[in-house]
Amino acid sequence: MIREFAFGLSNRHYFQPSENTTKFQGMAKDTFVSLYAYDDNVNKYFKEHKTLAGYEGEIYMPDEYLLDVDGNSTEEAKEKTIKLLELLGNLKVPTQIYYSGRGFHIGIPVGAFRWKPSKDLHIKVKEEFMKYRIYDYADPAVTDKTRIIRLTNTLNSKSKRWKIPLAPEELALSGEEIEALASKPRDNFTFTEECNPIFDVMVREEKKNTIEYKSEMGMNPDPVYYPCIQKMLHGSTVGNRHAVALRLTAWFRWRYPENVVRLIMENWRERVDRHDKPFTTDELEKIITDTYTGHNGQGYRYGCMDTVMDSLCSSSCTLYKGKKSNDIMTAIDMEKNIMDFYKTDIQPIDIGAMYGKDFPIFPGELVVIQAPPKSMKTMLLQNWVNELKRPTYFLELEMSPRQIWKRFIMIEKGWTEEDIKNHYMKSGESVTDSFDWLTVDYGACYAVELQKRIDMLPVKPEIVIVDHMGLMLSKHKDQNMKMEEIAGALTEIAIKNNVVVFTIVEITKQAFNEGMNISSSRGSFRIAYNASKILSLNPMKNKEGTIRQVMIKTAANREAGSLNVALAPQGVKLVKSDVEL
Repeated sequence: MIREFAFGLSNRHYFQPSENTTKFQGMAKDTFVSLYAYDDNVNKYFKEHKTLAGYEGEIYMPDEYLLDVDGNSTEEAKEKTIKLLELLGNLKVPTQIYYSGRGFHIGIPVGAFRWKPSKDLHIKVKEEFMKYRIYDYADPAVTDKTRIIRLTNTLNSKSKRWKIPLAPEELALSGEEIEALASKPRDNFTFTEECNPIFDVMVREEKKNTIEYKSEMGMNPDPVYYPCIQKMLHGSTVGNRHAVALRLTAWFRWRYPENVVRLIMENWRERVDRHDKPFTTDELEKIITDTYTGHNGQGYRYGCMDTVMDSLCSSSCTLYKGKKSNDIMTAIDMEKNIMDFYKTDIQPIDIGAMYGKDFPIFPGELVVIQAPPKSMKTMLLQNWVNELKRPTYFLELEMSPRQIWKRFIMIEKGWTEEDIKNHYMKSGESVTDSFDWLTVDYGACYAVELQKRIDMLPVKPEIVIVDHMGLMLSKHKDQNMKMEEIAGALTEIAIKNNVVVFTIVEITKQAFNEGMNISSSRGSFRIAYNASKILSLNPMKNKEGTIRQVMIKTAANREAGSLNVALAPQGVKLVKSDVEL
């Protein structure tokens, strides 16, 4: 079998035999291994697509399956770990405990599972664990078929502590004592692998369902874990079944095709049905019909403030903070917000200062750069972040690592391409000390995945760059819907993480021919609504077709100020031209 190994979050996709897990232990840097194992089809897929996103091949259980337990502190994570171990102990499941450098991992031997290879194996594992309430303590997000997890006896660069094995009795130690143990690697403990199968995760062929459904009603599944939904899925009291069924159906209705919704809800009905107080198929059918046809055909939808949803709310939900503090604000809340803003003296990123102008960009803002192809837009962003040298996460989906790295060196060192070649062929000395602020990710992803990648970075970025929006993945075939989804997600990332997000977007054919304005971005006009600032890049070419100047003009700015400047290329650098705009 094959596992994926990663040496840092932006250095993934090293596929090696599973037994090589021990080979990479002891590394004093972030090192990860795939949660599941694969066959050789994973290599073929990656070579063809340059990403694992969308991989539909079979996956295999590893020798040791890992559950991830997190908390706001080591003590909090430890308490959840102890409860999870008690639950697994009652099920007669042998376990191995690890301190991950921030939280805990619980290892379960493969013998505890009845399984076979399947493309949907990860779904069955998650369903089985939900049944046993494993996710009352473990993180349900660490379940994806291409998920990676920290390797034992490797350094967590963020906490500066090692992932180490622990003996059960060591959980009696304080959080500080456990952290002290993690100051260096440890020998692995003997792990009992013999075990009777407890978790049935066999993926069996199901009979074809003949229920007709409307494909347009299904939208993308949302991988975010919602505790309210999970609690309702576990069941309901007799008097609350109709209310819960309405909300579950409404929630699934916007995420899955109707036939899938019906299968899920029928399974749920069977579990809450009682002989003395039945919950019939006719009752469920009426609920489903009402959910799809209510509100004059628009369908029912229940938000976080719905009384039933709110009663099941939990602080573990990713939406909790926003629901409780950000979304609904009184005048007092808003006044306090702006007072805090001024008191904290937040320093903006002033890209205008590079050209003798004033154009501040504050954390929480999305800056859209709209430009035609081959207009030096990526090079411009490289110039900016190299000048700023703020912690930067650069999602680069257009150029190769060699091209990006070569240009960064040329910008920083003033070297030619020949200089770089001679340097690495002769001395080979590293120049990475000048770029300790930079992380570049070359893997295409869905908008909802981007936050996960940022969360896993060892250093929180101040700047996030997406180059470019059109190359991000989406289940939407319609270009407008795709760009609307991505623009909204990038705005949320800017606000949630308090970072500046720069993104590049292609322009329409009309804008290419007639000139750019606020609505020139290719895709949805919602891009303009989401953006705090929109900059237009217009390359001016000579008769030979070579760019002699790049004009930057402000198309929109929610704050005061504009950046209108002409830049002239000097090799890989863009410097202010004498032309005044």
